[in-house]
Amino acid sequence: MKMKKIYPLMSLLALTLFLSSCLEEGSRNYSESSVVYLDSGSGKIYGKTLTGRIITSNQMQQMQPGTFKFFAYSWDEENGTSMIGEIAADNVNINSDPIDVPHTTMSLATPPEVEEPDMFQSLSEPLYANDKYYLGDHWLFEYAYEARKGEEASIEVYMVENPESAANEVLLEIRLIIEGEPETGASLTSWSDIIAVDMSPLRTYFEGLDEGKRDLKIQIQYYNKNSTEPMKLNNTYTLTIGNEA
Repeated sequence: MKMKKIYPLMSLLALTLFLSSCLEEGSRNYSESSVVYLDSGSGKIYGKTLTGRIITSNQMQQMQPGTFKFFAYSWDEENGTSMIGEIAADNVNINSDPIDVPHTTMSLATPPEVEEPDMFQSLSEPLYANDKYYLGDHWLFEYAYEARKGEEASIEVYMVENPESAANEVLLEIRLIIEGEPETGASLTSWSDIIAVDMSPLRTYFEGLDEGKRDLKIQIQYYNKNSTEPMKLNNTYTLTIGNEA
């Protein structure tokens, strides 16, 4: 899902994650675009949006559960709802061709040593739900980078060993990987993309320690073209794991 311009979706939706849209009084009708996580239940494929809506449609029945797509959709009260278990999903109209959101799974391994890591131009704060259900334990990142035509970018996520960290503190490193043969004479161009990262290995590892319910405090570092050392995102992110003792 590579874009030439910086893709504004994440920064816009970060302000509205799990919040209802401002709707006209007396009407729930809406039209919007969002990344949608596909899930299944009661024999139906349905979607969970970054704006906190549960939606479904005839078109979505051909989509693969466990994946993410970006598309525009709309709903009118006349469309009604379909029950997914005890949850009412809005019967929406999909108004654009769905775009696949790339997917990867984080690794518990230490990041490999490289002499010259590929550099991000920028990396967004992650969008995620602090449970393993709403987005299937995935975190979404938007990132920008430079590449030549013929090259492709991918993302790898590792857990960094840090002896000075407390038991509930985790440092992750996000690596940009540029591969492929650039076309002759191709110049560097700015691109941006979004990726969904499956964080379930992190949850599984810490829940396997059987220390009860607790909050992991997660920091994220990455290589930016403006720095020779890894930079950290500004915030610390909370991931609640385990069950009550």
